[in-house]
Amino acid sequence: MILTKLKLENFKKYRFFEISFDLGLIGIIGKNGSGKSTIFEAILFALYGELKNKGDKEVVRNANALEKDIVSVELEFEIEETIYKIVREFRGKTLSANAKLYKNEELITTGAKEVTIAIVNLTKMSKDAFMHTLFASQKELTSLSNSKPEDRKKMIRKLLGLEKIDFVEKELIEKSRELKREIDAFKEVLLSSEDITIKKENIVEQTVQKEEFLKDIDKQSLVLDELNKKVFIIKQELEQLTKTKEQKQILKARCEILTNSISSHQKTQEKLQNELNALYTKQEELKGLQTIKQEYITLHETLKEQDKLKEYSLRKDGLLLEQKELREQYTKAKDSIKVLEFETKEHLELVEKEKELDNSIEKYKLLLTNKGLDEKRLIQEIAGEEKLIADIKKKIENITILGKESNCPTCTRPLLDEYDSVIFSLEQIVIKVENEKIDISKEQLANIKEEKEKLEEIQKANIKEHFEISKKINLIENKKRDLQALKEHFEKVTQKGVKNKEELAKLEIYNYDKNLHEELLLKQKELKSKYEYILSLETMLKRVDSIKEELKTSILNQDKYNLELLQKDLEYKAINYDEVKHKEKLKEFDEVQKQKDSLVTLINDLKVKIATIQGQIKTIQESLQNNETQLKKVQTKKDDLNDYEKIKINLAEFKTKLNSKVAPRISDIASNMFAQITKGKYQHIEVSNEFDFYIYDEGKKYPIERFSGGEIDLANLVLRIAISKTLSELSGANSVEFLAFDEVFGSQDDSRRMEILEAFHTIKEQYRQIFLISHEVEIKEMFERVVEV
Repeated sequence: MILTKLKLENFKKYRFFEISFDLGLIGIIGKNGSGKSTIFEAILFALYGELKNKGDKEVVRNANALEKDIVSVELEFEIEETIYKIVREFRGKTLSANAKLYKNEELITTGAKEVTIAIVNLTKMSKDAFMHTLFASQKELTSLSNSKPEDRKKMIRKLLGLEKIDFVEKELIEKSRELKREIDAFKEVLLSSEDITIKKENIVEQTVQKEEFLKDIDKQSLVLDELNKKVFIIKQELEQLTKTKEQKQILKARCEILTNSISSHQKTQEKLQNELNALYTKQEELKGLQTIKQEYITLHETLKEQDKLKEYSLRKDGLLLEQKELREQYTKAKDSIKVLEFETKEHLELVEKEKELDNSIEKYKLLLTNKGLDEKRLIQEIAGEEKLIADIKKKIENITILGKESNCPTCTRPLLDEYDSVIFSLEQIVIKVENEKIDISKEQLANIKEEKEKLEEIQKANIKEHFEISKKINLIENKKRDLQALKEHFEKVTQKGVKNKEELAKLEIYNYDKNLHEELLLKQKELKSKYEYILSLETMLKRVDSIKEELKTSILNQDKYNLELLQKDLEYKAINYDEVKHKEKLKEFDEVQKQKDSLVTLINDLKVKIATIQGQIKTIQESLQNNETQLKKVQTKKDDLNDYEKIKINLAEFKTKLNSKVAPRISDIASNMFAQITKGKYQHIEVSNEFDFYIYDEGKKYPIERFSGGEIDLANLVLRIAISKTLSELSGANSVEFLAFDEVFGSQDDSRRMEILEAFHTIKEQYRQIFLISHEVEIKEMFERVVEV
């Protein structure tokens, strides 16, 4: 397997990157942090879909890439003249993974997991084996000789994958111990053979006792069946007797009810007949009182007419009194209206005057505003002129202090002969401004102030007059509102008086006599008691017909009840009921029922005993069955323990054979390469079964630590390559034809770097591609091919 091309898009620090790989010794050169190691991390990711160090897949995406941007790694490689290409992609916010595998441009596999499985089958190496076989770092090389013996052995065993065997062996030992503990624990709960025998004998005894109880139940059940039959017969007889007794009691009760009903009807008939006779007497009395009734009714109608006349008389008196009050209000309102009409007649004149004053006030207000603006403008002009005079006087003072050598304040040239004329000119400007501009402005300002004061006096007079007129208008408007209200009241009084006058004219036709009214009331009072008595008699006599009907109905019902009583009495006497026999049967039923209940209790007790025995037998059987189950489990664990022991023995033998094969093979490969690199100076490197390293010098074996640093570095290099080749042979991955070394130069001096590079040149025939990653820019001339990043 050799690498041919790699293309990255948004992968880690690369936004876009593409590289083609040649054959031979290839240097990947770049400063620290430039992304050299990322190239091989991308290769590993393309093949196995995982980074060197597993973690959050979010770190795969380039920091400048958007969520919608695709993360893509594309790797081409060649195996036995066949071109393969892997494309792995992450898409979307959640970085959903997808992968494709091509063979000679033909798609053969899709899916992230499916492609990884295909690569493992193709290279015959897992991710860890691939890393340990084809990649090595400076730290890894120096650890081969510099580490403590135990750490070095762990590292080499890890490179060779032997730590998995150690892990399996450790797991087997722990499982064996756990099984032994479990087997010992089962001994505490298993039954002894003596316990088993006792439990089985107990089952037999309990079964025999249960059979005896069952026989006893069958015997007692026969007796119970006979008692049930007897109870059934007695119950039927009792039911018949009870039914006969109930029929006789019902007939007797009905006869008593009928007798009472007949007696009640006889009493009711007597009462109704007496009441009817009394009503007949009242009927004769009522005939003699009919004239009094007619007199009272006539008198009542006459009193109703008198009540109406009285009502009209009272209404007439009230209207006359109200008319008197209305005449007074009418006169008073009429006089008040005349007064208010006189007091409000100048309202329109005052309103017009108020409008004229409003216009005058606005006019003078505008004039005062303009005068104020003029005044402000003149004050600002005077202040400006005064500031100008002050500035000129300051210039004169400065020129005087400086003398004739000073500069002109206008043209900035030296004054010299012009000194006196300049000062005179400036003084004339001051005099002119003071006498002309400022004096004129002050005079104008005084005139404006005088005009402003006159205008303010006129404005004050206008405002005062406006205030007085407004007061008068408000007062007149209030009186106008009073006048309107008074006119409305006057109109209502006038209308009310006319209406009352019309009603009085209608009431003049009615005459009311108070004395006559009182006489009639007195006479009504005398007749009222007799009239009410007549009404009560009429009410009482209305019951005559209903009493006659009730009497007739009562007689018919009595005849019906007499006939029914005769019939029920015959039925009652016809029923044959023996009370003595009934009591004897009840007594016999109670005795038989007691015998039955006693027998049922006995049978239930026997059933409880049988159930108890069955429960005990079941408990013993479950105990024996559980013991049998536990015995099977113990046997299974013993079988597992034997299997583990056999596996441990076989694994120990496998480790021994593997060590005896691996160490010599590493020694052979390393020795050949070391002899070639050292040009025959050292013929042999030995790797013991415990992975200690020795170098033979002139036929004698010495520990690797005896030699110089450069010789140790070369030895570490060939040993690491020998381990890689051995791993390839063990895994069957002989098709892998490249190696990669990351920063193997470390902090070595130039001579050692040259020795290592020469060593790689010496062994490059054995690998089609050797990649060396380094930040040492100055050594790039030593490589056949250079990739700078």
